[in-house]
Amino acid sequence: MLSDMRKMIEEIIDQNKGHDIVTLDVQDKTVIAKYMIIASGDSSRHVKALAEHVIKGLKKYDKVSVEGMEEGNWVILDFQGIMVHIFRPEVREYYKIEELWQ
Repeated sequence: MLSDMRKMIEEIIDQNKGHDIVTLDVQDKTVIAKYMIIASGDSSRHVKALAEHVIKGLKKYDKVSVEGMEEGNWVILDFQGIMVHIFRPEVREYYKIEELWQ
């Protein structure tokens, strides 16, 4: 079930022109999530739109916790053990979150 949700989120991001999608299995590294999906949007508006598409896709299953929608530089979605990080490219490069979890 969770891996199906993960695939669905990846597809939503990909279909809406999100890029550099990386999925990390972090269940052996932390208790906060089983998977982290990291992706980039081209602008703040694109980052927000990607997040909105994911929220809309997941809404029928359960509530999604959201942080960062106001600015749109880095939006975090938390859904049943899946954390989705959507960045503007320069913000992603600055924080290098993949390096923290790999």
